[in-house]
Amino acid sequence: MEGYTKGQGLELFRIIERMLAETGSEAEKRAKDPDIRIGTQQVADGRFADGNLHIFSDHHMKMPNVLNAASAYLPGFWHLDPKGIRSYSSIADRPFSPDMVPFKYAKRFYGRLQHQFRDKRRSRYGQMKDRTEVPDGAIAVFFQGRYPLDAGATTFSDIEVLKDVLGGAGSRPVLVKPHPLTADIDSLTALLEIAAQDARVIPTQANVHDILAACCVCVSVNSGVAAEGFLHRTPAVFYGATDLHHMGETIAAPGQFDGALERALARTGGYAQFMTWYFRNNCLEIGAAGLEQKIWNIFASAGFPPERFAGG
Repeated sequence: MEGYTKGQGLELFRIIERMLAETGSEAEKRAKDPDIRIGTQQVADGRFADGNLHIFSDHHMKMPNVLNAASAYLPGFWHLDPKGIRSYSSIADRPFSPDMVPFKYAKRFYGRLQHQFRDKRRSRYGQMKDRTEVPDGAIAVFFQGRYPLDAGATTFSDIEVLKDVLGGAGSRPVLVKPHPLTADIDSLTALLEIAAQDARVIPTQANVHDILAACCVCVSVNSGVAAEGFLHRTPAVFYGATDLHHMGETIAAPGQFDGALERALARTGGYAQFMTWYFRNNCLEIGAAGLEQKIWNIFASAGFPPERFAGG
């Protein structure tokens, strides 16, 4: 466990360790209990009622004295949330409309994100450096593996998403990119079998930004690739719970894709305002001014103001 927070992409934990050390407090790293799994939100006992603040990595624990932390889709941005991360984050419950964020303000922040990620073809996971030609106007389906199912965020498997999309895609090509980390042999085999029978289906390992720049819509259960798509002004369709739902269409049952696609294609703007609202107003940005104060505010809202820590 000592080496865990030294890994790449765990900057927030290192900052929290330093903040607590400066107060004279200690951050202790532990492996999570074996009964706390991906979809666990509560436990029946009082193990967290010990006077300490417990921060889980990549979980959705909703308990007193508990927060959840994880990267928030784009490298450098984080959730620190009492409800959960990504699909279960508190952001999902907050209202959004484009007029909440002045466009002139949003344009600067949105432009910076576009330069950092879209223009540099940079993503959360490693991508092909070579550019790949993909058909313009295609529907892009991004597989996610079992995680959304295990987390209780959807009832659709990757293959069920693909089959439903094909039912409402018309003659459009359908690009399918397996997840770089969680692809499983059964889904890949099923994908290749479907592609062999349906000429519209094109499996690909292309860089996500090559796909998003060309496709007409980004489809996933609740993948962060949708946020990357917003940097291309590419609309999104979701097949599960997500805290990005404000800027996408959500499928509740099979057979709804054609209507969702029509509504998604009719979307004309709001991307700069949404990305600014989501990442600047609702996430923690590593290196941003006021980061530590925002962390202390989140601690305080969980019942842990600075004075609860030694020397605070």
